[in-house]
Amino acid sequence: MPELLNALNAQLDVHAHDVQLVDLATEQEWTGAQVKRAVADFRENFEAHNIQKGDVVLLALGNTAWLTIIEQALWEIGAIAHPISETTGVVEIIGEFEDYQYAAALVSDDIAARLTKQTVLLPEAFKTYLYKGHFYRFDGEPKRFIADNVEEQSALILNTSGTTGKPKRVGISFKKILLATRAVTWSQNITAEDHSLIVMPLFHINAQIVSTVTTRINGGQLIVAPKFSASHFWEIVAKYQITWLSVVPTIINILLQNEKSRQQFTALRDHIHLQYVRSASFSLPAPLLADFEQTFGVRVQEGYGMTESTTVVSINPLDNAKIGSVGPVVDTDIAIYGDNGVTYDSHVKGEIVLRGPRVLEAYMDPKDGILVDGYFRTGDIGYFDEDGYLYVIGRVKEIINYGGEKVAPAKVEALISQIDGVVETAVVGLPDDMYGERVTAVLHLATENIVEVNAIIEKIQDHMANELAKYERPTAYYVTGDFPRNPTGKVLRADLIERIWGRHQNGTN
Repeated sequence: MPELLNALNAQLDVHAHDVQLVDLATEQEWTGAQVKRAVADFRENFEAHNIQKGDVVLLALGNTAWLTIIEQALWEIGAIAHPISETTGVVEIIGEFEDYQYAAALVSDDIAARLTKQTVLLPEAFKTYLYKGHFYRFDGEPKRFIADNVEEQSALILNTSGTTGKPKRVGISFKKILLATRAVTWSQNITAEDHSLIVMPLFHINAQIVSTVTTRINGGQLIVAPKFSASHFWEIVAKYQITWLSVVPTIINILLQNEKSRQQFTALRDHIHLQYVRSASFSLPAPLLADFEQTFGVRVQEGYGMTESTTVVSINPLDNAKIGSVGPVVDTDIAIYGDNGVTYDSHVKGEIVLRGPRVLEAYMDPKDGILVDGYFRTGDIGYFDEDGYLYVIGRVKEIINYGGEKVAPAKVEALISQIDGVVETAVVGLPDDMYGERVTAVLHLATENIVEVNAIIEKIQDHMANELAKYERPTAYYVTGDFPRNPTGKVLRADLIERIWGRHQNGTN
């Protein structure tokens, strides 16, 4: 059995009579012994459904404490968990099975209701102790992924967006997860006394490993919220004695702006023991960081990492932080790649590149150009200062970063172009104080008639609602007669953003 699973089970035994897991949606609690029993129950059910070593099981369940139980059950079989957003479209889910021959899926009520008219996935009864799920078997021979060494066996597959809109699949081994938990434990001093709250999506690397597995492997208590709620946040933090959690800058901003949240904090101040929040996914403006720390008396720790690096590669130390930086290197070889190749020199700006035992060497689906001189190319632009602190200042690619969710413009553009009356479209990210960037569609339409224009936009919005996850959908639409282009005809997105941003500030569409 992989060392990771031995460590997880050892903590369940040590804390057999202590509450280790809490699901806020159902108010259900599990002791270590109850988690172990639930894992065994799921494992037996998966085996009864012929789930075998190397099989991939797609999980679209939303934020639930059951997910970590289900994943451990699959891992003990040697199967691979692939969590995805429960808002993923049915077409995309079916595509995953047709393209990759996964073995099965376990999905939420909402997705099950939308899977009724397809024939690729066959429903099978699935019920365990205290849990009834929607299990679907792939109508075909599954493809299995089996490594020679048990530590190198993939435990997770996570999607990360590409510029084409088709997700890039990252296989993450037991060894990488274990190394990642050690890096997080060291950089944040995680212990069995910690109580961690999850408000981030569990289909992301942050909630999966930084919060879930790291907390569990240290014997801490894990509290899972179905989603972030500003109006209940401090109540939860006080009730469950939360000591830390991972957030994105959007959450920090909302907590500051939500009057009920501020009032609740004031009322519960003496019962709150939150030591710090860990902020990631995109840059936190310095004034916002200072305002949060001053208002709530809670420190903010900024870090940098990604799915391809199996979480954190740099983090600001709480006792010696530099605002605006993502801190010194953690357990990874980080360099800067520029015109003169790879360098470690300070104040040289270029693409941030990585290598090390936790860093991706290849996606599951072949992709050229991801490495340079043996380093993984992150697509982020940054530099080191003279003290070895890393600063991230931009992105090479055109991916839109909406509150930590990555949105591929090409995917959204392709869907918009399917609507009659759309001549051309470009999807860009406009600056947004709350979410970092917001998805914005710029349209060249076949008509200028305002009634017809509004009708086309309504059709686009309906189409987006059916085909895209909520975070991928444009929140604003601008109509233009032309696009700025380079000599080869490619849309100059930076120029377009500048033009549309001017219109936004003037209040014109």
